[in-house]
Formats: sequence, C-alpha cells, structure tokens
Amino acid sequence: MLDAICNFDPDNIKIYSIFEFKRLPESEVDKLRYHLLCPVCQQRAYFRRASKDGKQACFGSRYHHQDCSEFNPSSTKTEEERTVTEVEEIVHQSDALLIDFSKVMTAKKSIKASDSDSQDTIATIKKQSALTRGGAVKPDDADIKAQPLLAKQGLAALLTTLLRGSSLASSDLWIYTSATHKWRAKNLFVNVADAKPTENGAPRMYWGTLSHADKELLWFNPAEEVNTGIPIAKYQQKLFSRFNIECGADIEGAGFIMFAKCIASRDKKRQYLQLWDNDLQYIHLSKAK
Repeated sequence: MLDAICNFDPDNIKIYSIFEFKRLPESEVDKLRYHLLCPVCQQRAYFRRASKDGKQACFGSRYHHQDCSEFNPSSTKTEEERTVTEVEEIVHQSDALLIDFSKVMTAKKSIKASDSDSQDTIATIKKQSALTRGGAVKPDDADIKAQPLLAKQGLAALLTTLLRGSSLASSDLWIYTSATHKWRAKNLFVNVADAKPTENGAPRMYWGTLSHADKELLWFNPAEEVNTGIPIAKYQQKLFSRFNIECGADIEGAGFIMFAKCIASRDKKRQYLQLWDNDLQYIHLSKAK
C-alpha cells in the first residue's frame, strides 16, 4: 500500500503517503505505527522500513477484507504503484531526470520509424530560449555530455507520481525539459491550485485534475481552482483524437499535466494556462476510470 490512515489523534485523523511517513523522525514513526489502518477497508495496518535486500518501505496489512481493493489490487493500480516507486527512487537516489516528451507521441509509431521526429523535437526545444527565464538553468557542456546517462520519464509517469503524493514536486532534483535546459523540481512543478502568472511569462509544469469543460468544449476547468481555465480551441481536434475524447463527460475527473504559461485575464480576475507552443507533446491527460 502507498497510503495508510493514522488515527493516533481521533480528532485529527490523517492519511499518510509512504513517502511522507518514512521520512518522519524515528521517534514519530515508532509512535504512530501502532495506529495505522488500511485506507480502503480500515483494518489494522503496519509499516515496514526499507530492507537491506532492496525491498522498499511500504504499508501493508494482514487483516484486509476479502473484497478490499488493497488486498486484490487491479493491474492498473499495481502498475501505478510501480511507477510511483520508480520515480521516487530517482528523486532520492539520482541527481537529475530528463522528461521524455516524445514518449507518448511515439507510442503509436511503427517500430521501423526513424529517430528524425525525436531529433526535430529536441532541436525545436533548443530554439526556445525563453525556457531559461524564471527558474530554468542552462547547463554547461559537461551536463549536456552526461545527458544520455540521465533517468528518463514521460509525462504519464510524472503525473501519476504527482497525483499519488510523492515528494517529486518539493524536491531539489534537477529536471531537464530539454537537452540544454534544467530546473529544480520544486521550481518547475506547480499544482494548478497554486498557479499564478510568472515574471516574463516563464513556463511551469502545471498539474491537477479537471472538473468539466464548457458546452462548446473550448475550455477545460480545473477542479482545484475555479478562477483558472485551460483554453484548448487552437489544438482541440488533435487533443480529442489523441486522448479519445468525444464529449465533456470524458474529461471530468481526469488528471492533467502540461508545460504552459500562466497568463492573467485583462481584468485580472481570472487566469489561464496556455500550452507551450500549442504543442501536444507538452500535455498529458489521464482519464478517470
């Protein structure tokens, strides 16, 4: 299990993620570990530290109900937990991570497809000098030469990790958005609830969930912030085709992550997230199941 309920204080019941719990002081862990419950069937749970043979820290329970989804997890849930653990290991054991924006885009290509598209993508990003403003850092030659050694993750994996409450968004991990631009994770990833216009329109990696779309399906509205919108008119058809969207109900509750600029409306009462270069490689949606 990646999460557990802690009822140490009955008036302040809390849900801990494994990544949060394992970083607590040892004295705090020893105090709280006797008050853990499964978040689904609410039966007694335990905390197990990382072991010397490589097993990761985790929550578990010997008392799950037979129909508890934590006892019989779906293949999707198991895959999500594997993804979150993989990214969390990178956060704590590596210095940097390269975002593979082409990962989803190339998934539908034939095996014989050339690498020219990926090379064009990298070349395009290199030309976008605006990325060096507002938090991005341009690495030196040594960084660039070392890039092939970097861990890589696509937007889908990063979104899953962020939604599951890992430490990625608050970490000091270097995140490469291209071969030549890097950011500290804590300066790059922004939950949509905290979105605000940046100096010089510098982009950020915004993430969250979607509440609904307008009737014309030209705007997405994040669930976390009523005064923030995502205009999609300029790339609507391509977006709908890529994520198999046929009506507004298809995006309700979906998770999203996008590399975008946050821009205030003329009256300063609302703001919107403008997808970087209106390029679909910079956005990913994970529809609710």
